[in-house]
Amino acid sequence: MPVPALLTNLSRSDQINQLTQGYGQTAVDLTAEGWSPYLLVLKFRHLAGQRDTVIAQMHREAERAHRWLCERVWRNANAPSRRAWRPYWLLIADLPVVKRAKVSVRSLLPNEGLHLQGIAMMPPCGRLREPLDEHLAQEGVRYCPRGGPLVSIYAKPITSDLPYTHSYNFKMLAHGRADVDDILVLPPSGTELDSKPRRAADPWRHPVLNRG
Repeated sequence: MPVPALLTNLSRSDQINQLTQGYGQTAVDLTAEGWSPYLLVLKFRHLAGQRDTVIAQMHREAERAHRWLCERVWRNANAPSRRAWRPYWLLIADLPVVKRAKVSVRSLLPNEGLHLQGIAMMPPCGRLREPLDEHLAQEGVRYCPRGGPLVSIYAKPITSDLPYTHSYNFKMLAHGRADVDDILVLPPSGTELDSKPRRAADPWRHPVLNRG
């Protein structure tokens, strides 16, 4: 994703802090409105190409999986009345943390362990009756077609300390091992979404959708 215009004049470290705090606040706000937060992890088979090409493929698969989930939550997820109530995903490229290993575990994993990880927010309404973790466990084959790039999608309810989980997910960005382009927000913001811009003096954050 591109750096939002309000952040372009900031240093990289300040951009990262604003992005991390802003997206984290969005998740906190949605939780306060009754949405359910989950840790979401997507893993892939080995993908060919340079790192940016691999991440682009991962993003496309995540977008496909997200569209499928939206259609399970709402019969017509793109209807104007449904758009603000679609599941919200905030993902970033991540690597497993390996400590004191004589042999690099990453070298034994597809894509050297690179995967997508982040937070999924489920709306408090819709057709999906079971929790997201149970739904993905039951319907995993629909999200991860045999032979396709996506091999697993896993969700775990976040029951405490949502801000810490979000900050931990963004550790690669803070450590300089991921870039802003590695962030994937679904559904994408844009003219299709109704949002209220914040004043330039306020810390930038992803706009909370207008559900009025």
